[in-house]
Amino acid sequence: MQQVCLLTVVSLFVTSAQCKTPGLQTRITDRALEYATEVALDILSKQVTGQQIPDQHGQSGDVKFDITGMNVKQFTKPSSRVSLIQNVGLSWSTSGTGLAIHGDFKYKYRKGIIKISDHGSFDLKANGINFQVKIEIGMDGTGRPTMKAVGCSCNVGSADIKFHGGAAWIYNLFSGQLENKLKDMVGGGNGLLCKQLNTLIDVNGMKSLQKLPVTVQIAKRFLLDYRFLSKPSFQTNFMETYHKGEVYWNAVPVDAPFAAPPLLKSSDTSRMMYIWLSDYVFNTMSYNALKYNQLQYNVTNKDLPSGVLNTTCPQSTCIGKIIKAIGTKFPNTTVMLYMKSTSMPNMTAQNGSTVVNASGDIVFFAQQPGGKYTYFLTLSATMSTTISLMIQNEKVFAKVLKLPISVTVKDSKIPVSPEGLNFIVKGIVSVFVEPKLNELGAAGFPLPVINSVHFTNTQLTVAKDTLLIATDLKYSG
Repeated sequence: MQQVCLLTVVSLFVTSAQCKTPGLQTRITDRALEYATEVALDILSKQVTGQQIPDQHGQSGDVKFDITGMNVKQFTKPSSRVSLIQNVGLSWSTSGTGLAIHGDFKYKYRKGIIKISDHGSFDLKANGINFQVKIEIGMDGTGRPTMKAVGCSCNVGSADIKFHGGAAWIYNLFSGQLENKLKDMVGGGNGLLCKQLNTLIDVNGMKSLQKLPVTVQIAKRFLLDYRFLSKPSFQTNFMETYHKGEVYWNAVPVDAPFAAPPLLKSSDTSRMMYIWLSDYVFNTMSYNALKYNQLQYNVTNKDLPSGVLNTTCPQSTCIGKIIKAIGTKFPNTTVMLYMKSTSMPNMTAQNGSTVVNASGDIVFFAQQPGGKYTYFLTLSATMSTTISLMIQNEKVFAKVLKLPISVTVKDSKIPVSPEGLNFIVKGIVSVFVEPKLNELGAAGFPLPVINSVHFTNTQLTVAKDTLLIATDLKYSG
């Protein structure tokens, strides 16, 4: 991406005073904006250097001149400052910019019978260039951010021109007028620098915003919605944004029947960016997964260590050997477990710990000749899974720390002993469920960032209903 980094950082997350509790909130501090302007000026230097300047023609007294082939040879980085304007956006100002311009000239001098014409080249050095531009940041009707350059101004402190070739005394006749022309071309609201800045913000910047992921597909079935709830909010030293932060069923995007809880409050601004991620984001995904029958699975021998679900096993451990009634009633076959959630898995973040509570049924069938299955047992299962969370590559990853599972007999056609239940929990359910949960956690939960911006020096805090990510940023565009 060849845009100014300032625009990129602003493009990450943009919104304000919310009309409903957000599922995701961000804070971009003045440290991030200061870093962004430094990178922005590097990019602006590359874009301005080599820029062609339109030919100029003029007359000063008895001298007519033509200036052609002008281009910027050098851009000297200025000092810069970004300030936040309440209810508007940003103000970006610089001082001490320098430009070196090279071009060709030709002139005709005519006074009475004296006629002189010549040509050559020149080098112009413009110093003390200051510019200021406001960036209005808003939101369109689809929940995407918008930005617009407003009121760009630029002035040139001094310009010094040096000619090569021709008669020096004639240059004095039009050099002053030429210097003023070139100063006007570089400075002013319609000059070279303001045109470049307006293009960067209004054209290139908006193209960058279109790449910002405000909706992300998950597993081709779910839609993660990071659209903005309202316009930006700007304070003295940071801007805050509020996002919907909800996961929908992709084919039928309908709001969940519960609201996001309040997020943790924090006044910290020591890092470049802060992201508050509500457990509402994960719970809306669980809600839709249950509603659209995604939390059910047929467990067979292919999902477990070899032979565990066999009903006959003379030389190994299997379900038919531990629960003898199964081996007696259904010899020389295998068992299938139909596992399904009976309520929405609920994630709760609090005091440094993240727990997922879930409940469901485990229904047992014995395979019969011809591919038919005979039902014989239903267990009710509950689990309270403690998970660890980490941030890597701008995603949230999870891993199971504890997976206590308890089961009770809900319905049975056979007698089941406590040892049999213990075997089912430890030898079958846990062996299947834990790797599946870790597989989901290893896929990562995407955060709304552009590819060219990366997290560094990142810290994750788990508080009530909130994952708070504090991070610095690095631009790699």
